[in-house]
Amino acid sequence: MTPEALHALSAVSTLIERMGTWPIGTIVFAAIIGPWVFSYIISRQNEKRFEEVRQMYENNAKLSESFDRLTRMQQDIISLNTAKWSEAIDKIDMNQFCPLNRIKKQRMEDIHG
Repeated sequence: MTPEALHALSAVSTLIERMGTWPIGTIVFAAIIGPWVFSYIISRQNEKRFEEVRQMYENNAKLSESFDRLTRMQQDIISLNTAKWSEAIDKIDMNQFCPLNRIKKQRMEDIHG
């Protein structure tokens, strides 16, 4: 139980103790006002719990938005990296000239073929 709930229960028990000399008052208090006090305590606890759940939801929404931005940036980097590696592979494949034939730009397959 929370400290507020314990404080409320101690206040109720103090009130019941003072009303202990009045048996009819104690019965009326316990039967009519007691359930209202407990329902108020329970509703306050539920409100706090709901507020915590709402805060967790907002934090998760911010986290998912940040993760979405991160994945979009990463996707751009991966696309750019893939394009540059494709370009590098094409240049490596096309650079099959013999050093003596680089001036003429003839492929070795064309010379021997």
